Amino acid sequence: MVLEDLLRRPCVLTRYRLPPLGPELDGFCNWLGKQGYSYSYLRLCASRGSQFNLFLRRRGITTASEIEEEHADQFLARRRRTEHASWLVATRRALRLLSHFLAERGVLNPRPEIPSAYEVLLNRYAHYLENDRALATSTVRCYRFYLTSFVEALDLRDVRGAIAELTPQDVQDFFCKCAQGKATTTRGHIRLGLRHFFAFCVREGYGGGHLADAVPHVYSYRLADVPRQIAEPDARMLLDGIDRHTSVGRRDYAIVLLLYTYGVRGGQVRALRLGDIQWRQSTIRFPACKGGRQVIEPLTDEVGEALLDYLRNGRPRATCPEVFLTERAPIHPMQADHLYTRICSRLRSLGLGDGPRGPHGFRHAFATRLLDNGHSIKTIADMLGHRDINSTFIYTKVDFRTLEQVPLDWPGGAP
Repeated sequence: MVLEDLLRRPCVLTRYRLPPLGPELDGFCNWLGKQGYSYSYLRLCASRGSQFNLFLRRRGITTASEIEEEHADQFLARRRRTEHASWLVATRRALRLLSHFLAERGVLNPRPEIPSAYEVLLNRYAHYLENDRALATSTVRCYRFYLTSFVEALDLRDVRGAIAELTPQDVQDFFCKCAQGKATTTRGHIRLGLRHFFAFCVREGYGGGHLADAVPHVYSYRLADVPRQIAEPDARMLLDGIDRHTSVGRRDYAIVLLLYTYGVRGGQVRALRLGDIQWRQSTIRFPACKGGRQVIEPLTDEVGEALLDYLRNGRPRATCPEVFLTERAPIHPMQADHLYTRICSRLRSLGLGDGPRGPHGFRHAFATRLLDNGHSIKTIADMLGHRDINSTFIYTKVDFRTLEQVPLDWPGGAP
C-alpha cells in the first residue's frame, strides 16, 4: 500500500511527499497495511502525518533525522485550541504509530523512558525470581502484578528504612485487602509473591526476613474441590448460538468446538499453529502446556470443516504462524485475557453466565464425558495431556457410576 493507492489528486500527492516526512509515508502506509489496518484508517494516518509534516516544515526541519518526539507534543498542544477532542485522540494515536514506525526504521530515536523507583525495584525482583528461583515467566508476571500496589506504598527513597518500618500487621492488612474475594489459587499467588519479596529484600541487604512469617497461610487441600463443568446442553446451545456468517463468529465457533471436542486448555488453543494441523494425516497436535504433554488427536470432520471455514473466510491475512488471531488491527495472536473474555461474553449472551466461566469448563466437561463412557483414569490422563496421573484423580469425584458402589449399608437400616 502506497500513497498512490490512497490519493487521487496529483496536487495532494505532491504535498504529501514533501520532506521531511514525505519520503517515509509510503513505507508507513505499507507497514500499517501489513498489520491489518483498514483502508480508511490508512487514509486517516496519512492525512494526520501530512499535517504533522507541514508543522515540521514551518519549524525549519528538513530531514526526518531531525524529528524528535517532543515535536508531536508541540503539534498536539497547538491544535488543542481549535480541534475537537475526538480529533486529538485519533491524531495522537496516528502519531504514536508513526513514531513506532520511524523508530523501527532507525530514523527516530525514541524518547528514553525513565522508570520510576518502584519499577526499578520490581524489575530487580523479577530478575531475582527468574534467575535465582527459576520461576516461569508467567508466574513472575503474576507475582509482580499483585505486588505492585505493595511496593508503590513504600518510601523507596530509603528502601532499607521503609522495610524496617514495616510491621507484621502491615503485611497482614495488605494481604487481607488484596486477597479479599479472590480464589484460593490467587490467594496462594499473593502469599508466595510476598514471601519471595521479603527473601529478595534480605538478599539485597534491606532486611525484613522476619516479615515473611507474617504472611497468612492459605490452606488448601488436594482434590478438595469438585470440577465445575459446562453442562452438555449448555455447550451445544453455545455452539448452535454462534453466528458463523461473520469472521469473528467463524473464529469463535472453531475455538469453542476445539475446546469441546478435545478438552484442551485455552493456552493450547492459543498456541495452535498452522503446521500443527496435519490435513493429509487427519490429525491435530496441541503443544504441551503447564508442564504436561503434547496432545495428538484425530482431526474430526466437524472440527476440520470449522477450521477450514475460518482459515478461508475469517482469518486476517498475516504472517503469524498461530491459527487464531485478533479481529482488529494490529493483528496478532490472541492473548489469554482476550480468549477468556470471548468465551465469557458468549456464555453471558445466552444467559449461561452463572455457571463455569472461561475455557476450562469445557476441559472438565470433556473429562466427565469420558468417565461416563467408561474410559479409565489412565486413558483420560493421556487425552488431557497430564504427565502425572494424580492430576486426573479429581475427576473421580464426578464418576457417579463408581461412587454408587462405594457407600456401605447404614447400620440398623432395612435389609
